[in-house]
Amino acid sequence: MKNEAGNSLRHELSQRVGNFCREKGLLDCDAVITGCSGGPDSVALLLLLSDLIKESGKPVKLYAIHINHNLRPGDCDRDQALTAKFCVSVNVPLKIENFDVERYAEDTRMSVETAGRMLRYEAFDAYADELRESKGYKEIRIAVAHHKNDLAETMMMNLFRGAGLEGLVNPKARTGNIIRPLLCCTKSELEEMLRQENIRFAVDKTNLEPEGTRNVWRNVLFPEVEKRTGVNASGSLNRTYSLIEDDLDYLASEAEKAYESCLLTIGRDKKIKAVDCEKAGKLAPAMSSRVIRKLWQETFGNLTDFETANLKLCSELIGRKNKGGEVILPMPFSRKAYRFGNIFCFSSDPAAKDCASAIASDMGLIVAGGPVSVSIPVPGKFGQDGAIAVKIPNTDLYINIYLFENKGDLEYNNFSWFCPIEYAQDGKLALLNSSADPKSRVFGKAGASGSKKVTRLFTDLKVPESARDGVLYVARNDGDRILWIPGVGHASGFTSPLSRERYGQAEGKMTAGILKITLERRQDGN
Repeated sequence: MKNEAGNSLRHELSQRVGNFCREKGLLDCDAVITGCSGGPDSVALLLLLSDLIKESGKPVKLYAIHINHNLRPGDCDRDQALTAKFCVSVNVPLKIENFDVERYAEDTRMSVETAGRMLRYEAFDAYADELRESKGYKEIRIAVAHHKNDLAETMMMNLFRGAGLEGLVNPKARTGNIIRPLLCCTKSELEEMLRQENIRFAVDKTNLEPEGTRNVWRNVLFPEVEKRTGVNASGSLNRTYSLIEDDLDYLASEAEKAYESCLLTIGRDKKIKAVDCEKAGKLAPAMSSRVIRKLWQETFGNLTDFETANLKLCSELIGRKNKGGEVILPMPFSRKAYRFGNIFCFSSDPAAKDCASAIASDMGLIVAGGPVSVSIPVPGKFGQDGAIAVKIPNTDLYINIYLFENKGDLEYNNFSWFCPIEYAQDGKLALLNSSADPKSRVFGKAGASGSKKVTRLFTDLKVPESARDGVLYVARNDGDRILWIPGVGHASGFTSPLSRERYGQAEGKMTAGILKITLERRQDGN
């Protein structure tokens, strides 16, 4: 069949898909991997992409992957053979993967549909990694065969789940490295094109059964709506999709600005992303909810299972009046929502210790991720050549010990402490934290009239509770006094030219040997 201009439906759809891909930038990449089940949608996708890439002259390489789920004995093998034959006809390399989806679903306690989808996309990503390594491609995209009918079904399924705009404008033309070039075509157009071209395709009979949510919409509800209203349900929903997609794009651009205005990066490496509760709390609900979802997505890579109930809990936590202390709320996949003071973030740690430690680090403290008990040895001779370096467990840090004669200029920094050599000569000086040190330690700064328990000290300093056990300090094992807390201060010895002068005055004279103890990061242990 040809249209009035004399072009075949294949040519017309190729033109339409080409325009859609250019408008959305879908083929601005080095290679495309097309998922091909052998069904009409994926066969049509591979055919049209093959035509489009050939006609455009784009230097984009096209590959196909077929996933045999082994769910329909006999049929699935025929689908695999049909796919292989078709890929040969369009000269597209094909990779075949086989999975026992039913067993995987049982082992992971997922539905068969969810398990199959997870295995498919894992296989897509693995093939992309393989091609990057073997072919040197930088940008690889995965093409899937969602079309206008899929869009309408998904829209209604999400609507009745209580989704917002993001759920209604779904699927999108591009999500990360996943592209959907056929969202401008209907299923009937794709099947008609294949019939005109005498191209065989597989038919999954389970798609025709009135079981499963999607099949009910496809085979029961939409036909009934069309029968009673005379309106094409898929066409109407696609028009609605286009209208709210524009609204969503605007809201998304505004939400991006709002997110950037609230964004904090915490921790020594500034790798943990958080939001400022005061700023986020002043946003309109439509913006603050998007800021929270964006933070979740940037923390974990997707929005899977982050539902309305979770969003509500996070919004309430951000909106609370700041009373100090930390609050930890459970989230999907054993993740946590964490607030301390004016900082809100997400964590995959069961106790959110990574967030607490990052905040403590920004306060100037050094926090280990587990117990630390390291004896501080004395180098064998004076000078830089007499240095000793010891790796600090549960950190990426080293403790360096230098021995100096008591004269000349010394270099100071925020994480260095100078103490008399006799403190360490009997082997009882140690770098510790409360996770490994059972003693009830006390600390008082040099020159202060009194001291307080370290637990009270950390409370007064407003150190996050979940980080306190990890804070590093130096003490002797034969007493309860802390001698130095990096980032807080020293009880003995000195850390600066002024404290050195005061130390000398207090002692009456300087000792013959001084240890310089420094905590620092080393690359690759060097």
